[in-house]
Amino acid sequence: MAIAELASEYWKLLRNYDRVLAAAPENLRAGLTAQAKFGARRLATILASAGMRVETFDGISYSVNLPVTAVNADDFADGPTPVIEQTLEPAIIFGTSAIKTGRVYLRAPNP
Repeated sequence: MAIAELASEYWKLLRNYDRVLAAAPENLRAGLTAQAKFGARRLATILASAGMRVETFDGISYSVNLPVTAVNADDFADGPTPVIEQTLEPAIIFGTSAIKTGRVYLRAPNP
């Protein structure tokens, strides 16, 4: 579904925009931050009007039942359940079904 692909790409653009904000001059940050928040709200509103939402998984325990692909899953074949360190691409959910699977990066759980 094209809207799900577009939503995922827009989410990634917003995530990268956050990195730009950190490097922006102090006098520009407030306006740039407001613009990013507005863009994120618009994305959520537009998706909601189509019955969709963006899901991220940072900080939760990884499970094969999640609508994600772990790019480094082979590193955790044995041992304790890893934790999702970072969502690289969000899952796009329509109702209760994932119409676009996300991608995540895993880390070992804290001891």
